[in-house]
Amino acid sequence: MTKEDIEKHYSENRSQYENLAVNIKQALKTFFGEHNISFHSISSRIKEFESYIEKIDRKGYEDPIEQIEDFCGVRIICYYPLDLDKIATIINDEFEVIESIDKSANMEADRFGYRSNHYIVRIKKDWLKAPNYRGLEHLKAEIQVRTILMHSWADIEHKLAYKKQDDIPKEFRRKLYQLSALLEIADAQFQELKNNKENFKSSLIKSDKEGSNFFDIKSDLNLDSLQAYLDFNFPDRKRIDTNDLLEDLKELGISLEEIERYRIDTVDILPEIEKEIKLDGRLYQIGIIRLLLDLKSDTYWEKRFGDWKDSPWGKTIQKWREKTPLSN
Repeated sequence: MTKEDIEKHYSENRSQYENLAVNIKQALKTFFGEHNISFHSISSRIKEFESYIEKIDRKGYEDPIEQIEDFCGVRIICYYPLDLDKIATIINDEFEVIESIDKSANMEADRFGYRSNHYIVRIKKDWLKAPNYRGLEHLKAEIQVRTILMHSWADIEHKLAYKKQDDIPKEFRRKLYQLSALLEIADAQFQELKNNKENFKSSLIKSDKEGSNFFDIKSDLNLDSLQAYLDFNFPDRKRIDTNDLLEDLKELGISLEEIERYRIDTVDILPEIEKEIKLDGRLYQIGIIRLLLDLKSDTYWEKRFGDWKDSPWGKTIQKWREKTPLSN
């Protein structure tokens, strides 16, 4: 193929690849939401023409249109090493995987560099039923998956311009090996910390003699115990950041034990209050706790009353506070 032929193909297909990238990113976000996988970012890029030509020349491709598989690139940056396996399962289940490469699989113990997982994929045929996927079935994309620390190393490696071990001056090799090892150890330690955090939250759930589960409300109030309490009592309500709520509770000196007392006192009236306030959907986890505090804590309500008294929320709370015995 001549350069003119390649440029014509590039120009004619770029918009399709851009469409492919947008749709793959959206699909991945949906899949991760369905499997409760948190992630740092999902980004994409379409290879620029000069980079496209440079790769053809460098690799000596005879059929570049078929051989270049990263025209469309999608990068997933996740938080923990175990997320790599979860994401791999999703990619293998949801896409037609042409090739998968684990960059660390053949890495020697002292080898410079850091790992990531790469997949060459096509969308599955049954996706074509949706209008936004039509015409994309023949296109390939590369999906890279890295943890944040893997990504940090890759960026530094790129900035230093060391592509392989022999490129590194001997004076620097030992230091780079050490730094690479430290990042790999840090990745493993963050995973261990996350596992310990989940184990701690699970340990707050106890069983009585009859086998019924209950939450240990005598636990110290902290970010993890508060989230565990919310997940135990309000598992069907949406999670959002609890830091501000935790600060308010600590400022007021309110314990998990008191929150549980508020919940028990109001459990029968909460559905009616939510309905009366006419919220669009149900309150989030922290919203239900703030509702409990509005109803049962004088100190908390006095702090908020000035801002809320004329709102539907404030009027409803004031009415129900008059009906409900206060706890303090």
